[in-house]
Amino acid sequence: MLDGLLAGAAHLLVIKNLLLLFLGTALGIVFGAIPGLTATMGLALLVPFTFSMDPTTGLLMLAGIYVGAMYGDAIPAILINTPGTPAAIATTFDGYPLSQKGMAQHALVAAAFASCFGSLLANVVLAVAAEPLAEWSLAFGPPEYFWLGVFGLTIVSVLSADNLLKGFVTAAIGLLLSTVGIAALSGDVRLTFGFPDLQGGIGLAGALIGFFCLPEILSNVIGKRRNTYAGEQVQPSIKIIRETIFDLVRRPVLMTRSAIIGLVVGVAPGAGGNIASMVSYSEATRWEKDNHEFGKGTTRGVAASEAANSAMAPGSMIPLLTLGIPGSPPAAVILGALMLHGMQPGNDLFAIYSDTTYAFIVGLAVAAVAVLILGTLGSFIYARIINIPSTAMAPAILVMTALGSYAIRNNMLDVWMMLIFGVVGFILNRLRYHPAPLVLGFILGPYIEDGLVQSKMIGGASGNVLAYMTLRPICLVLIALCIISALWPLVAGVLARNKNKADTQNVLSGGAVAGDTTPTDVLPDDTRSFNADLWVGCAALAIAAITFTNTLDLSEYGRVFVQYTSIVLALLGVVTVYRGIANKENQALFASGTERNRVLLGIALLIIYLAVVPLTGFLIATVLFYFVLHTVLHDYRLASVEAAKALGYSLAVPGFLYVLFAKILHVPLP
Repeated sequence: MLDGLLAGAAHLLVIKNLLLLFLGTALGIVFGAIPGLTATMGLALLVPFTFSMDPTTGLLMLAGIYVGAMYGDAIPAILINTPGTPAAIATTFDGYPLSQKGMAQHALVAAAFASCFGSLLANVVLAVAAEPLAEWSLAFGPPEYFWLGVFGLTIVSVLSADNLLKGFVTAAIGLLLSTVGIAALSGDVRLTFGFPDLQGGIGLAGALIGFFCLPEILSNVIGKRRNTYAGEQVQPSIKIIRETIFDLVRRPVLMTRSAIIGLVVGVAPGAGGNIASMVSYSEATRWEKDNHEFGKGTTRGVAASEAANSAMAPGSMIPLLTLGIPGSPPAAVILGALMLHGMQPGNDLFAIYSDTTYAFIVGLAVAAVAVLILGTLGSFIYARIINIPSTAMAPAILVMTALGSYAIRNNMLDVWMMLIFGVVGFILNRLRYHPAPLVLGFILGPYIEDGLVQSKMIGGASGNVLAYMTLRPICLVLIALCIISALWPLVAGVLARNKNKADTQNVLSGGAVAGDTTPTDVLPDDTRSFNADLWVGCAALAIAAITFTNTLDLSEYGRVFVQYTSIVLALLGVVTVYRGIANKENQALFASGTERNRVLLGIALLIIYLAVVPLTGFLIATVLFYFVLHTVLHDYRLASVEAAKALGYSLAVPGFLYVLFAKILHVPLP
């Protein structure tokens, strides 16, 4: 092994290989940073360019793309509350609050250092213990994936610690949204309501952008007319880089635990970075001292998410290189690249192609160092982006949301769904129902359903489904973790009560979740207020009834998960309605009539823009939309000089996006 690593490292001494590795890392950061453009898409688009290269050189470039994208998705998560990929959802919980405090560079540097640390630690394990861990990964079957998904779902207890009922209601709705389309195992068409385009399911990119990004723009930029996207101006400096890295170096337990979680999840084929980062963030909030800072803006939360996210990438290589089983979608693309170069995963990789294989492993580690370099130096540029006036930045972000939603499946329905989810996310935020648990349920739903249905199939054939799903060793461990995770808020509440009764009383009174923007104690006179629990409870009951009745005619395996979830949602809806009747706590959607009119105008402009795109094409529609929204954000008081600037921005930004997507990245436009 040592000889192989030395031989592989020798390939990195070739200047061409090293430069292409750094180029691949930079491209990976770009693909990760643009919402909707994932590491999988970046690898798929650039694999053909490696055909003419030496296999070692091509694989090194792909290694850079993969590792770079694992960090790149943190950039929009931190700056604009939009995960570049699903794996960065947990990064938004503390990254965006940090940027709102004027500490965007702190978060960006923490993400870069944590990504480097997690990737390096996982690469050491990849080089030393790949084969034993690959054999262990084969022990994961349908029941293990089911309980792994359920364990991920218990993170709702962390995301909604102040009000678990709200978190579980929105998580159940997210689980049902994940079932829209053709069932993977039974082939049943579910909950499409006559829309053929929904047979492929709801686009994940559109859901992420809609629930996380649009509510912020509608609320703070369009509604409140904030001058910049961030709450405070960012002032990057070398001192911040040094202080942030030293602070994380002094937290070895946090960093190591997060990296190990990402590695373990990565080894389990198909789990992905979204589960890794969520579980890691949950465990950080559970075991770290002063965990009350989590969700309000702390570099520890960013580091926990990003270390696990990046450790997942080398972890997913373990079953790929040794067994030919890709541990993630990007790993599947790399598998294709290996086979196109005539390299069959397994013993041959380490026997016949050992130089290339170990060069790839070393390349993953060097790419992690490249991420640290590019991320820390780039933080001076990235952090200043949110200092750009919102009149120029907000229209560009909205255009990017449309492009990101469309890019994955080239389907305008995904863009419309993004807009719908954005409006729903805005309403949920104002009613103090944070959308994060909903998105979590939406992501984990397929893992849980596939594990449940396959377990029923296999367990039914063996004669005892319950025993098959609960008595396997890994299942027992995961079940225990689920119970501990679900009960932890109760334990933490008891500990807090013993320590400080005043704090406990504040929690029981129902404080606001992170990201809420509307106060509950003072309601505006010129806007309507709503009994949030009553309305959400009734909506939950309606959704449960519709989904349950619309799956009655499906096959057993096509309806089982939907109906179980519908029943749970109905029960949660009943409790929520009762709580609404008992407490009668009203919430206002808008702080004033002026804000209401601004938000509604912004939504109307987005609807018109999406309707015009198919008629005039992307470029013309975007120029018009950019100019109109830029003007609206000035409240129609544009001087001649400002009007000229608005026109210049309206021509330059859409033109740049057109060249970037259509000509350079070759991504289809709406």
